[in-house]
Parts: sequence; structure tokens; C-alpha cells
Amino acid sequence: MATKAMNVQSIEKALGEPWAETKARLEAAGGASASHKELADALYPQFDGVVEKHGWWVQGAVVAYEQEIGRRVPGQRADGTFDVAVSRTVTGQRDDVITRFAFLIDEGTLAGLALDGEARTSKTEKRSFWRANLEDGTKFEAAAEPKDENRTLLVLTVSKLPSSERLEEWRSDLKGLLAQI
Repeated sequence: MATKAMNVQSIEKALGEPWAETKARLEAAGGASASHKELADALYPQFDGVVEKHGWWVQGAVVAYEQEIGRRVPGQRADGTFDVAVSRTVTGQRDDVITRFAFLIDEGTLAGLALDGEARTSKTEKRSFWRANLEDGTKFEAAAEPKDENRTLLVLTVSKLPSSERLEEWRSDLKGLLAQI
């Protein structure tokens, strides 16, 4: 399964205008010669107060534009690295799910890679996290968010992958971890 490009139809619906108009706004903001930040900064105020969660949708629009002009491929971040994430709803409270996940990490390795330093746990009002840096420079995050009283959405993310070649391998590894929860 290949990483998908941004869904322009969803962006059109959320922003309330055809993609051609959003693309024209991005072209007017400097287009291919502008940085990701410059494009987002130009588009952001145009949708402030007009679109719910406009910052998220503006980021999505800029990514879709960058994919369209060939600046980045699906799964690639603005810094050139790649991310992959998988999710699953599992039984249990969010802190318990994070604890169960932490027990899966056998002797400080994750998908055959050693942890670079200690894993870290943290919590916000909405989510519980388990994070670790890996020996190859990638970063790992397990995030747990309650769905209801008895179920939790667990999202596993690997970021800072230097190339797209490992995306599908990691996706498979992450799905294997989810299956064990």
C-alpha cells in the first residue's frame, strides 16, 4: 500500500472553495519559489474565522500544493524527512493502553532498533504518550486518546525517516505492534 497524496476534494469541502482558487491563492503568495512556511503564513489569515480548524486545513492545502508541484512526495515533511503512522481502537483506558504498549518494547528495542536514551512518557488533558528516539535518528511516538469509557484510539508514529524506502516496512512493523495490544 503506497502513501496517499493529500485529498484535494476534502480540502475543497473544508475551505469552501474549488482547489483552483486555493491554488491561485498559493501561486499569488509566491508559489514554487516560496517556502512552506511562507505559503502557510500567507494562506492562514485568509481563512481565520471563516473555516473551523483553519490552521490544520491550511497546512493540508500547502502540502497538497507542494505535492502537486513536485516539491514533496506523499508522506514527506517540509524538512525532507518522512513519517508513517497507523492507528487502532483498542479496549482499555488511555494510560493502561500506553502501559501495555511500553511492555511490548523488549529490552529497549523497537522493530530491531535500540532506543537512543530513555523512553519518555507524558500526558495532556486529551492524550497519553510514550516517546523514544531510536539509534538511527528516527523518532517514535505512541499516543492514546479515549474514544469512550472502555475504548482508546492508539496511534503509533515513526518520524524523521531519511527516505521513503522504509515507510512500508515501518507500516508493517507498526501494524504488528498494534495487533499485540
